[in-house]
Amino acid sequence: MKASLLFLAAAAAVAAPAFAQSGAQCIVAGRLSDGLWAPQFATIHLFGADGQPIATPTKAALANVRRATLDEPALLSKCDGNHTLFNADNEPPGTKTEVPALARGTVDVEGVAYPRLQAGGELVELRVTVPAERVVMLTR
Repeated sequence: MKASLLFLAAAAAVAAPAFAQSGAQCIVAGRLSDGLWAPQFATIHLFGADGQPIATPTKAALANVRRATLDEPALLSKCDGNHTLFNADNEPPGTKTEVPALARGTVDVEGVAYPRLQAGGELVELRVTVPAERVVMLTR
């Protein structure tokens, strides 16, 4: 038992920095539907280049996001850009496993994209700069 826990801890320590250094990484700030938040994640706060909070959920306003503050870790994912997301509704549930996440705190935002959902609406996807020391592993 102790050996498997040690192995998992070592794997997480090796995987987290490698994940942080490989390509673009994104977090999801919420979902837009008909120009309104549906919903905005309450634990992610968006700020423009001027340092002011982004107050409106328009694409024009969101294009100015340059920084985000996370109240809790946010799952890291591959950036899907403006592509339609894969629908896994007919897939069997997977087993819980550790996945990389960005630790709470402030993060620089490089860009914003809006992957379309098949059920309607769009995600607000933030391309973020991920320092290796900010990657944590969460079980989900």
